[in-house]
Amino acid sequence: MDSRGEKDFEKFSKIAVKFYDYITRGTLIKRQNEEIAQFLISKITTGNLLDVGTGPGRLFIEISKLKSDIELYGLDISNSMIEQAQKNLKNKKVNLRVGNIEKTEYEDNFFDIITATGNLFLWDHPQECLEEIRRILKFNGSTYLFETYNDYDEHEYKIALKSTLKKESIPRRILIPYFLNNQLDFTYKKSEIEKIINQTSFKNSYNIDKIKLSGLPIWLKIELKKTNHN
Repeated sequence: MDSRGEKDFEKFSKIAVKFYDYITRGTLIKRQNEEIAQFLISKITTGNLLDVGTGPGRLFIEISKLKSDIELYGLDISNSMIEQAQKNLKNKKVNLRVGNIEKTEYEDNFFDIITATGNLFLWDHPQECLEEIRRILKFNGSTYLFETYNDYDEHEYKIALKSTLKKESIPRRILIPYFLNNQLDFTYKKSEIEKIINQTSFKNSYNIDKIKLSGLPIWLKIELKKTNHN
């Protein structure tokens, strides 16, 4: 495989970004970001937070509503996506940057907390990306990856999705299952994610929990802790 997805996202057209932005304005993604934002705020109220693959900036909109003193940073491989995020966040204080998490220009030990949603399965070199995350994460800081996984309960998922989509507009009821099912076909199994992490410096300091976001039982919450022992 030439690329798991990085190259496609890197050359995202402005039209594709507008389409993606439309999808993320729906009820499902809004609720998902609300839940992630509330979780992150429960872990940190001040300091530096990096959102990897920040897309059109929807997570930052929800974090900003919670009135924390966190310094917000967003990184995305797509220049067009960062331009869209700048428009969506024009009245909010967020440091946005185009770049690949495999190699960044952030300082060592800079972030108190790092997060990413639905990113890991797209990284061409996930071990290298996780090592870079560790480099820029402060000691005793944590990374939280919210990742879909392949070996979910399909029956439970279909029931939950049908219920969730009732709150969406008609176009999103068609588009969301299409894109979400494609993602689930391509994403990793839980055991494969564990294998990736065990090949990095986080191998002795991680935890993976099965969770629901927006009521969908297809998510893992992966906590990676940077300590003096890893």
